[in-house]
Amino acid sequence: MTAKATPIRGAAIVPPETHQQRAHGPFQLRRIRPGITLGQPSDAGFGGLGTIDHAKLQPGLVVRMHEHRNDEIISYMRAGRMKHTDSAGRSEVISSDRLMVMNAGHGLSHEEEVVGNDQIEMLQIFVRPQAAEMKPEVQFVELNEAQRDGQWRLLTGPVGATAPTFVRQAMYLYDIRLSAGQSIDVPSKVGFDRWLYVFNGEASVGEQRIGKHAALMIAADQTAMVTAAVGSDLVVFLVDRSSNYSREGTMSG
Repeated sequence: MTAKATPIRGAAIVPPETHQQRAHGPFQLRRIRPGITLGQPSDAGFGGLGTIDHAKLQPGLVVRMHEHRNDEIISYMRAGRMKHTDSAGRSEVISSDRLMVMNAGHGLSHEEEVVGNDQIEMLQIFVRPQAAEMKPEVQFVELNEAQRDGQWRLLTGPVGATAPTFVRQAMYLYDIRLSAGQSIDVPSKVGFDRWLYVFNGEASVGEQRIGKHAALMIAADQTAMVTAAVGSDLVVFLVDRSSNYSREGTMSG
């Protein structure tokens, strides 16, 4: 589908109070609907960016084999290690040094297991593909943590972009680690609105301060510089919200 994107005006914040929080023993989850404050009837997504889970998983946890359809899933780890096993026979460990993108397409099942004695903290990002029922794929890429120190590191982009992994949507994902007092321009592309999330720390864009677990929506034509109040881990999505997207995903829809 193609939806007319609701314009972003002013300080468009997505506060932590809008998250759905769940805690089941070793599994703690914040489910974030990135466009929930835009007031879009029947759709709390941000164009092709459907849902984000900020999860904490404790040692010993196993999420048994389950199927996804029509989700593009980015597993972005900041702490801990997780073993991924899927129905295509792959078994790989991902961590802050190793990113996984699972393009579920017409159907792919996987199991997730916490490896070792450290808690996992991660984002599991569910992107809406431009079309349903595409071919399933899984990507793994090694990451260099030094590349995000004080500078934006490109992690994911559309098919054909220069990013190390792809999603089948007009969307880019960057991350950065800023020291206290450090400032940098937020990445921009013509026609791409931005969704800036504070994974950890506290930052400001202009007069607007955003703390841990909060996000700020920034219009494509708005100049934006972010400044860290304390050492902060940030991610930003650039999304062409006029791009077609499918809402048939198991989680992203």
